[in-house]
Amino acid sequence: MNENNENTQESKNASKRKKKNIAVLVIMFLLLVCLFIVQCQLDKIKQEAQQKAQETELEARQKHILDSLRRLEQAKADSLANAEAARIADSLRLADSARVADSMRVADSLASLKPEINKDSLRHVRDSIKHVRDSVAAADKARNDSLAAIADSLAKVEKARLDSLEKKRVQDSIRAADQTPPSAEIVPPSGRYYDPIKLKVKCDEIKCKTFLSIGDTLNPVEAGKAVEYNKTGSVFYFAEDSVGNRTKWEEAKYDMASDNVCGKNAYPVPVGGKTVCVDAYEYPNEADATPRDMVSQEQAASLCEQAGKHLCSIDEWQAACRGKDKTRFSYGDGYKQNKCNTNTKAMKRSGRKEQCRSWFGMYDMNGNLWEWTSTKSKDHPNMFLVAGGAWNTNNESKCTDSKFSFYPQNQYPSVGFRCCK
Repeated sequence: MNENNENTQESKNASKRKKKNIAVLVIMFLLLVCLFIVQCQLDKIKQEAQQKAQETELEARQKHILDSLRRLEQAKADSLANAEAARIADSLRLADSARVADSMRVADSLASLKPEINKDSLRHVRDSIKHVRDSVAAADKARNDSLAAIADSLAKVEKARLDSLEKKRVQDSIRAADQTPPSAEIVPPSGRYYDPIKLKVKCDEIKCKTFLSIGDTLNPVEAGKAVEYNKTGSVFYFAEDSVGNRTKWEEAKYDMASDNVCGKNAYPVPVGGKTVCVDAYEYPNEADATPRDMVSQEQAASLCEQAGKHLCSIDEWQAACRGKDKTRFSYGDGYKQNKCNTNTKAMKRSGRKEQCRSWFGMYDMNGNLWEWTSTKSKDHPNMFLVAGGAWNTNNESKCTDSKFSFYPQNQYPSVGFRCCK
């Protein structure tokens, strides 16, 4: 009996759990249906909003078109009104002229038929007619002046429009034809310096903007005006012309030192394990001075000795010219015609070519004047080597060119010298 009761109880519990599970499933199904209905409504609302936005945009376009048409119609109506006003004014002028003529004829007729009419009355009539004529003439003149002023204004507007179009056409033509970027250079050039310097980027075109960025290319600033600089590192620069052509980023490296042991206008150069002080300029070693030429090798050596120095050897001279990177020219490995005075008809004053500076600080070591050295030629023991080229030697003015040698007692118009210590 008890066992039957337990079975009956378990059966009831199982039935309740089944009903409970069914109820949970029904509720979940109803929730899914509700979610589906909500999603459908949201999609419908979204579609309606998009459709309304499209209709609003279409209405705005239609309104813009209608406004444009109304403005055109108004302009047309204004033109017709002006034309009609001018026609009416002409008609009135003709009518006034006819009326005046009729009045004159009537007055003449009255004068001939009735001599006894008071002459003052006739004079009054004639004065009135003259006044009317003057008024009509003044009105015609004012109208003609107004039309002339309008015509002049329209002509000026049209001329300005045509000038603007022509200017734009010329600029577009120049822009299309000019695809060549400008040339940029930074002064002072790369090298070692012992005092703060002022950096400036120069361009070979008139309407040109220049920029530089210190340390990297992330912060460019305009470099038309000098920028104070006193830091060892790299400076990047470029130029852009008036039609948008620009150069690539170029790098200039600087070494800001403070240990110049050589004194004025001379700088230390490492040569064969020792330090040699080399003059910055050709003798007499002064900026913007005229270099000494027409001097023999013997005279050059004597002048250096008088200054407490000696005539540079070929090794000292080449070390000063080639710099720390051992370049072929004082400014780099590739020949550049405008860097130094190598393609002209005469020598220049010392230091005038700002870019013609070696890393260690020596100017005009390529071109300007050949320079005597204290080194004898291996092929001609009684001759001494000259180095660096002259004002007309073009790319035959490398730091390594020492193929020419001359008799020490001879003087030449294209040979000078510098001193070392």
